[in-house]
Amino acid sequence: MTAERRVPISKPDKPAKSRVARITTGSGTEAKTQEIVAKVTRSNPDWALDAGPTDPLAASLVEAMRISGTDIAVEVLTGGLGLPSDGRLSPELAVSAAERHGMRARLERRRLGDIDPAEFPVVLLLRGRDACVLTARNEDETYSVLRPSQASDTLKITQKALLDLYVGHVILLQRQAETLGDTKLPTASGHWLWGALRPFWPEYMQVVLASVLINFLALAVPLFTMNVYDRVFPNAAIITLWSLVAGVALALGFDALLKLLRSGVIDRVGRKVDASVSASVFRHVSNLRLDEDVPPSGSLMNTLKDYEQVADFFSSQTLSHLIDLAFAVLFIALIYYIGGPLAYPPALALGFVLLMGLIILRPLRGASEHNRATGGAKTLVASEAVSELETLKAVAGHNRMQSRWERQSADAAMTQAKSRRLATLATTLTALATQASSIGIVVIGVYLALEGQITMGAVIAAMILSGRALAPTAAVTGLFVRGSFAISTLQSLGKLMNQRSDADGRGRTINTTDRSGEIELKDVSLNYQGAVVPALKNVSLKVSAGSHIGIIGPIGAGKTSLTRVMAGLWPPTDGLILLDGLNTRQIAPETLRRFVQLVPQEAVLFTGTLAENIAFGVPGARDEDILRAARDAGVDRIAASHPDGFGMQITERGRNLSGGQRQMIALARALLPQPRVLILDEPTSAMDMQSEMLFIDGVERALARKPMTLVVSTHRMALMRLVTHVAVMTSGTLRSYGPRDEVLSSLKDAGKGTPS
Repeated sequence: MTAERRVPISKPDKPAKSRVARITTGSGTEAKTQEIVAKVTRSNPDWALDAGPTDPLAASLVEAMRISGTDIAVEVLTGGLGLPSDGRLSPELAVSAAERHGMRARLERRRLGDIDPAEFPVVLLLRGRDACVLTARNEDETYSVLRPSQASDTLKITQKALLDLYVGHVILLQRQAETLGDTKLPTASGHWLWGALRPFWPEYMQVVLASVLINFLALAVPLFTMNVYDRVFPNAAIITLWSLVAGVALALGFDALLKLLRSGVIDRVGRKVDASVSASVFRHVSNLRLDEDVPPSGSLMNTLKDYEQVADFFSSQTLSHLIDLAFAVLFIALIYYIGGPLAYPPALALGFVLLMGLIILRPLRGASEHNRATGGAKTLVASEAVSELETLKAVAGHNRMQSRWERQSADAAMTQAKSRRLATLATTLTALATQASSIGIVVIGVYLALEGQITMGAVIAAMILSGRALAPTAAVTGLFVRGSFAISTLQSLGKLMNQRSDADGRGRTINTTDRSGEIELKDVSLNYQGAVVPALKNVSLKVSAGSHIGIIGPIGAGKTSLTRVMAGLWPPTDGLILLDGLNTRQIAPETLRRFVQLVPQEAVLFTGTLAENIAFGVPGARDEDILRAARDAGVDRIAASHPDGFGMQITERGRNLSGGQRQMIALARALLPQPRVLILDEPTSAMDMQSEMLFIDGVERALARKPMTLVVSTHRMALMRLVTHVAVMTSGTLRSYGPRDEVLSSLKDAGKGTPS
């Protein structure tokens, strides 16, 4: 049972009045917020025992989900979300995060007294961007709450005190298998695209309703024209004329209003769909398993760029055009009702356009697929040339790269020309069919009018209705062109989205912060895609918690592959990797990467400031923590030598820094989250002797401050100072493992050499 601490009871506040104005901070100034919090703290000293985590909302959401039966870590909850620069969840992002992890979530404006106890636990948003978990309403008119900093204890608080803090917005949570009030919240299932589009069905239905009304209002002008010619002219009925004018003006006004509203809805849903689809695609791509057969970078970049075509196809005027096309049948039926045979020309024209579209759809899709392939190859050439410009100059490879670029450009131009020819053919034939329909109506109308079967008003009305019926055909032609490209892109995206991510196949993950840092490999083998010889073969190794080991061996021995497998970046082809006795497949990737940090052989930085690069994997890291990691890694000297200090700008891949400086920043980046296991792969390969000594001193300081398991893959003797045991790799197998001095001595005695 949890311990409960009691605060004084005061009179309950009247539930008739809401005290809220803002979602995040509440009403009033920051000073007023601090005054209210201080007042509550005075009446409830336990409230201020601990300042709590960096993000109280994320911690509260995790606690509420745990009570509801979903136990995950904060880093798992926020993984893959586009967090702001301070690394804190917004209420909207909190709802999205909960839904991604099997919960039904809803952000609502609720008075405290209106929250149904059946909905507990809920997350209350408090002043000062604070949050808590409401777990119970007690008979003595107090509430039981959990604060992120006191997750193990239940705190009793008076209704008045809680109302002073509560900003009026609450996050309701339920497991997916349950219901949430009377509202059924959508869940993402099935095809990845439909999962991204499903939340926007209400907006799509608004577009459908507006389009239906617009098409009905389109009947006003032809009916007005027919009545004027058939009734007003023969009878000089001026009063009737103005009555008709008033009616059609009203219809046109509603038509304009509905079109504006529809356009606004389409624009709004377009922005939302674009953001949702792009987030889904990028999140999946960034979490792809490294052992997957990922497309070449140029093709992948092209696919990521082309997703906009898919989002545009499903969020633009596509739905409106399809509804207009469906109403074309109604307009043609009305023409038949008015003038009988006058409906034949537009009906034939509509059928011709649809048949032509279906005929050219296949070659259009083929051209689109070829266009995407050539575009990907062209992007790859450009990417390689720009990113490796220095190497290109050094090896004098301009001519070869220029030849590749011109060849790919010519191929892409030919494919685009074919697509344009098909699109032009479709547009021309559509215009021809529309014009032929107009001529046909006039000719047939003349014969019918001369025979007295119809009036001239009916002929004119039929002309207007025919134009309205065939107007969508021009758009439909464009839909066929854009649709073929969207389908091709969707297929490529589908293949990409169907590839396995880091989270696939893990089943239920275990959430625990109790990690000592013991790593054990049992018969681990690793085969890279397309490789004939395995990189690792039946490697078994146990690294005790807090121990420091080195990995040595010749080039190609499997040292780097072993560090990648130990860090969880590459899943083993065979065998098991255990962290503190738990299979790493049962640990969420986000949690595993917090406990195990790898400094790779090639240190890659990202565009941004020095501080941002150090805290790249820890959004919202405190300045003192960044400074601590920087000092341990020696990065503070880099900052001190630059006028902007930690605000110095890092260019793409850190090209404005030396290789040694990049490695020092990579070490600081790995030390910041204070991992249980630190893996270094050739960490000083780009450093001089003095920098290497400073690097080693920094690692020793970090180890002295917080003990951790250390794994160092190296060929440099100086780094042996950091380790107590050494593993020797040869051709992907573990040749020997033991105390450092014994292993190095045996290697020397055997004449095999030592690390240099």
